[in-house]
Amino acid sequence: MLKTRIEFVAPPFAGHLFPLLQLAQQLREDGYQQLQFCSTPEARTAVELCGFALVPFLQGASHRVFEISDTPKRVGSNPFRLLRQLRINLSLMDLFREELRQHWLKSRPDLIIADMTVPIAGLLAQAMGIRWWTSMPTPCAAETRDGTPSYLGGWMPRRGLVARTRDAMGWSLIRSFKRSMHYLFRNRLQRLGIDRVYREDGFETIYSNDTILALGIREFEFTRTWPQALVFTGPLTRSPPYPSAPPEFIEGRRHVLVSLGTHLWWAKDGVRQLMRQVARTMPDHVFHFTLGKADAHPKVIDGNFHTYNYISYECHMHRYQLAIHHGGTGVTYSSLSHGIPALAWPQDYDQFDHTARLVHHGLGLRCRPQVSTIVQDLQRLASDQTIHENVRRLQKVIHSYRAANVVTERLHLSHPRVT
Repeated sequence: MLKTRIEFVAPPFAGHLFPLLQLAQQLREDGYQQLQFCSTPEARTAVELCGFALVPFLQGASHRVFEISDTPKRVGSNPFRLLRQLRINLSLMDLFREELRQHWLKSRPDLIIADMTVPIAGLLAQAMGIRWWTSMPTPCAAETRDGTPSYLGGWMPRRGLVARTRDAMGWSLIRSFKRSMHYLFRNRLQRLGIDRVYREDGFETIYSNDTILALGIREFEFTRTWPQALVFTGPLTRSPPYPSAPPEFIEGRRHVLVSLGTHLWWAKDGVRQLMRQVARTMPDHVFHFTLGKADAHPKVIDGNFHTYNYISYECHMHRYQLAIHHGGTGVTYSSLSHGIPALAWPQDYDQFDHTARLVHHGLGLRCRPQVSTIVQDLQRLASDQTIHENVRRLQKVIHSYRAANVVTERLHLSHPRVT
């Protein structure tokens, strides 16, 4: 049994917590037993279903965490909505940091793997002399000094002087915004250990200078010069074994998964209504719409359009021929790892960037949200052999990665094996 004590720190959101749960499961298979999770109480069910212990934080205030992710409207690049998210975040971080500090004074781990959304955990670990790695489920979020910028609505790579100028201006805009936010909240951020935006090497201080676990594959990303600490692990798309009714599959029919993940409640009703109309025009297909809620509510069958509260990608993705999704990291990689081309309909955040990568690499199409064009695009996805070949090629690349091997290798390089 390997005695290295590893603690994972993540918010209770599926896209950030679930990949770390899968990584921990892989490490447990490799002999690591002292693995523990730090999150809010809402993460307890998922963590315990995967066989790990949870140290709960922000009890009594954790509901405010969901005000950051479950917004009433699209956030996009709206500075006022981004500012609101930052204010809520900062209002919780002082308490979270002190709770973490007290916990680690009593029980000191050997390594902290902190999700990219909780950098204060890593910075606190660093200040306490504990080794810290960053987990990054969205590699395109890493700011670099070249390449196509992200979080600007899904820019595509271009060549030539005009494109380089565009990219330089995009990066300049991003850095100016981050510096402005740091200046506005400098006193509070400095108390949290974020005394500056960038290190001497030009990369952001909120990510580990030791190891950044990019939970994706290099081959899916646009070309850029990555931080030296960043290493691609391959995607982690497994979800906890929530009890849920399995979706119904009908022999001889094509099945289409429609998913907007576990957030984006402001968008789901509209998407569901439109997809119900699409289903009526494609009677030879069965559409499964998932709300992304792991509870016991019954499914709703409306002809060839089925609504489910929760569909496990791991258990059922291989049964689908096509996917319509929002470009979230989990569903994007899950569909690709099962060889399924996608029609991506981005709604917010990094989803536009993942959609741009799908289109650029010929792995899917971007949704044009009208009934007739969605039908046309689904028919093209079903018949376009070039898209299918591209997806199969990337599927093989995805399966060549194993995240636990990357972690174990990094641990063994840095210090001797403890058994």
